[in-house]
Formats: sequence, structure tokens, C-alpha cells
Amino acid sequence: MAKDKNSESYKARRKRRRKILWAVLGSILGVILVLTAVFGIRAAVHLQQPSEPWGSYAFDGGATQFDLDLFPYLEVDKDASELKIMQIADPQIKFGSFTRDVKTMDLLDRAIKAEQPDICVVTGDLTLSVFTYDAFRYFCNFMEERQQYWTFVFGNHDSQFDCSKYTICEMLKEYRYCLFDVGPKDIHGKGNFLVNIFKGSRSEGNLIYSLVCMDSGMYPEDNNVSLTDWVYDWMRGDQMDWYDWAVNGLKAVNPSVQSSMFFHIPIRQFADMYYLSELAKGNGIPSQVAEKLPDVEIRDVKGVVRESDKDPSEVVWGDDGYTAGIFYQGNAEGVTDHPDVFRHIKESNCTKALFCGHDHVNNLKGYFDGIYLGYGLCCGYHTYPFFDDPHILTDKVLFNAKLWTDEEGNQMEKGVTMIEVSLSSDDYGALTVNDRFNSYYK
Repeated sequence: MAKDKNSESYKARRKRRRKILWAVLGSILGVILVLTAVFGIRAAVHLQQPSEPWGSYAFDGGATQFDLDLFPYLEVDKDASELKIMQIADPQIKFGSFTRDVKTMDLLDRAIKAEQPDICVVTGDLTLSVFTYDAFRYFCNFMEERQQYWTFVFGNHDSQFDCSKYTICEMLKEYRYCLFDVGPKDIHGKGNFLVNIFKGSRSEGNLIYSLVCMDSGMYPEDNNVSLTDWVYDWMRGDQMDWYDWAVNGLKAVNPSVQSSMFFHIPIRQFADMYYLSELAKGNGIPSQVAEKLPDVEIRDVKGVVRESDKDPSEVVWGDDGYTAGIFYQGNAEGVTDHPDVFRHIKESNCTKALFCGHDHVNNLKGYFDGIYLGYGLCCGYHTYPFFDDPHILTDKVLFNAKLWTDEEGNQMEKGVTMIEVSLSSDDYGALTVNDRFNSYYK
């Protein structure tokens, strides 16, 4: 039976359907507008910055008196023979519950319970999220619930979206187990500080070790630089002036004290060590690189570099043909204030190891000219590369066309890096560094 489109009942039904449709569309639009408004308000609050320079104290070019009270600290047992540090590299938390982040936090939960580290160090990119504030809260609460001491350095993604470094620094102050300080207000970066380790009670005579935490920045402040240029910021000269002041202050308290430095973006010496290692294995390297490599000793080099090699079009000023997938600091065109970070480290005769993250599929480690250089093992399951199903490992799933494999060709896993520092008088400062894959804690 054909519908009578002119009947009153038909017209009434059509009218009701239109009302329902418009009500549904209006509701959807209303929800979108409310969410946009809420997100906008939250972002406005979380992106706030003070109008004046801010920090814990003024460095004043080194004129400020060094004082241990300026820095957070950790007390370990007076009879402790080693300091156990867990490096947490690139969790890149997105949303927290009901996502891949659950796998990341499950890994960290099992690792912390098994290792019982004295302190965890997050070497940047704790988050990569449009909900940065909530992601930080999620992680901070996780560590607080476990009563696990930890510290943090900024990566290139941590304050990229809805949170300023100021908001993050203020948040971290609220947590008892987070040993963090914003650092000087008058140098580049935020979160340049020491975590001093004391054997027994905190006193000058018990200073035994120090963790030097540095902000390696985000991206060069140039409107012509985009994310896909693969060029990154760098530690500035005033930061290294602060570093010299800090380690000299430590040595004034304990002349034999040693330290390790933690930051996010690697320095160029990581690439130098990689190429020297390739030469030692008899592998060929670009001639323009071989000509520029320093004449230094490397030893105990292990791990792999599996980031995508730079395309010739991506080899920018300062790379000198360094095409390996090591995306180090200050490789942008026109950099004129790039300090020789490694020289400062060597001359300090205090910092004996450097640890970074940033390049997720690199875990190269070894001694370069007497200083230990180490990539932390990426722990984030919400970032590249994904390893959920070995049967779908393709260049569309991985960030690069080569599978991330170890030196024997075995597929690698997400995990953490354990750093053990001897505190005994017989071999003080000796390092034992091992990657612990997810399956290690099952």
C-alpha cells in the first residue's frame, strides 16, 4: 500500500523525525562545544607562564654561593655497597587507562617491584599527549602509590601541547617522592639541578654521589624549522657554566665525588662512538665522517642503532655526513652558541657517565674517551616501534624499514635500563649497566 505523502499523519511523522534529527545533531554539537570550551580553559590555565623569570634561585653567572641546600637529595643506607638507578626512557604516556599506556605502566610496575631501585630517572618524553597535565598526574600518582623515589628531565615533547614547563614544575613540587627542582631562573632550560646522594644521614661528610639533571631543550627557535626537519635543540653555554659551578661545588665538599649526567637528546659523541665502533668491526662508513672522527679510545661498546638513517636531504648543517640514525643536539643550520658539552664533562673529572633517551630504537652503550655513554631502553608501548605481534612487523608499523633487532638478530623488546654504581671504597664509581627487557620481569 503506497504512502500518502499528503496525509496529516505522514507529515507529522516526518516533522517528528526532523525534530529528533536536529535534537541529536544539536546535542552532538553541544558536546563538542562544551569539550572545546573545557579543553580551551584547561589549556589556558595549564599554559600559563609567569611574567618574570622564574626558578629556585639566581645563578648570577656563578656569583651565587654553592650550597647543598639548593638541591634535592636522597639518603641511602650507610652500609650500601651500590646505588641502583632505573632509567625510564620515553614512556610517552598519552591518556593513561584503557590504552597502550597500561602495558607501559605494567612493565614499570613489575620492574620496580623486582629491582627495588634507589631512584628512577625519567630521561624525558614522559608524555606525548594533548592531555599533558593529566598524563603527568597519572604517572606521578603511580610513583607516589609505590613510594618510589624518582626524578625527571624534560624531553622535546613534554611541554609541547596543553602544558607549560611552569605548570609541570609546579605540579612536581606536590609529590613527596619526586626529587625535582626547577633550577636557576637565569639560564636556559628548566630542571637543571643535582640530586645528591648521601650515605646515611644528610651531611657534607656523607656526600657519596650526584645525579646531574639537564634540560636539553626542544627545537631551535626558528620559524623555518619543522618537526620533520629532524633538528633539535641543544644545551647552551650558560647551562655548561652552571654545570662547571655545580661540580666544582660538589668537589669542594668531597674532592673524590663522582656523578652521572642525565638528559634527553644525545650529544654528537654518541654518533662518534657508533662510527668508531663500526670501523673497529671492519664495516665501511662515509668517507667524510671518517675524516672527522676524533682519535679517542672506545671500549665495551654494545647495543644497536636502529633509527632510520637520515636521508641525504636530511643531513643538515653540522652533521658532516653523519647519516646514522642518531639525532643529536644542535644539528641545525646556523648554530653559533653550541658549547662543547663533552669537553666540559672531561675537564670536570667528576661526571663519569652520560645517559639519554630520545631515539627510541637505539640502545647503544659504551665507553668513549673514558666516559660512559648510554641510551636508555625505550619503555613506552604507546610510541614507535610497536611489538605486539611479530607477524605484522613491517615498515608501516615500525618507524624504519629495518626491524629493531639485537646484535644476534633477535627481535628486541621494550624495557628499562638498570644502572648500578659501586659505592664501595675498593671500586668506587664502577658502573654496571644492563637493559632489562619486558620478558625479564615475567
